[in-house]
Amino acid sequence: MEFSLPHAIAALPTWLAMLLAAGVPMLLALGIGHAMHQIFTPQEFAANAQIGAVKYGLVVEVYSVIAALALVGAWDIYQSSRATVQQETSNLYMLALAVDSFTGPDLAATREEMRTSIRLYAGAVVTHDWPAMQASQSSTGSEAAFQRVARAFLDVEGRTDGSHSVKENAAAWVANVAQARIERLSLMSRTLSGLIWMLVLTVSVATITFQWFFGGGHVALHYTMGAVIAVIVGAVLLVALKLAFPFVGDQALLTPRPYLALMEVK
Repeated sequence: MEFSLPHAIAALPTWLAMLLAAGVPMLLALGIGHAMHQIFTPQEFAANAQIGAVKYGLVVEVYSVIAALALVGAWDIYQSSRATVQQETSNLYMLALAVDSFTGPDLAATREEMRTSIRLYAGAVVTHDWPAMQASQSSTGSEAAFQRVARAFLDVEGRTDGSHSVKENAAAWVANVAQARIERLSLMSRTLSGLIWMLVLTVSVATITFQWFFGGGHVALHYTMGAVIAVIVGAVLLVALKLAFPFVGDQALLTPRPYLALMEVK
């Protein structure tokens, strides 16, 4: 896997990511502000205040549009990821509920195989797929386990009208699991382009930097405003990163908890 700075930041512990997202922009803003005040005089800042404010307003508008696009794209990735996990686990749960519909002592081994296949599949997702998804890598670790689930439910013959009906529904549930599984395994490739992250970062730095090209009022007030703007920019970047990589981090937005519950199917 190639190194990805956005992925690496999203994978940091939450407290460290928050500290980084707030601290780096603030240090950048205050450092640039200090350098600017060493180079230019208050009179020069004041003379540039009017035209600088107009230009800064344009920079802020550009930043707002780009930040909004990044947040919307990241939110779409998160929503798709959550919906896929919910679809897969809910259909697996329906399969687990359908097991007892195949009644009869002669199907006892079949029922046990159905439950076992669900547990093993959930375990394979947790053990093999989830670490690969966290690392943004492809995985086939759950393939054999999924095929076992499919065979367990598709090969059984219903003995009653009720079990025939359940088998038809079970076939649809297995198909839904297959679809959700493919979508889940392809989610790591659905991240914002590196060019988009570069654009967001560039405009963010421009927003932090450009505010120092004009002045007015007490210098401490200007530094305070710069720090606040830097924190806002850092917070927007952090939220976009966490939404775009929902499987990573010590407090990830999406966890394998539903699959852990399915591992307890009896």
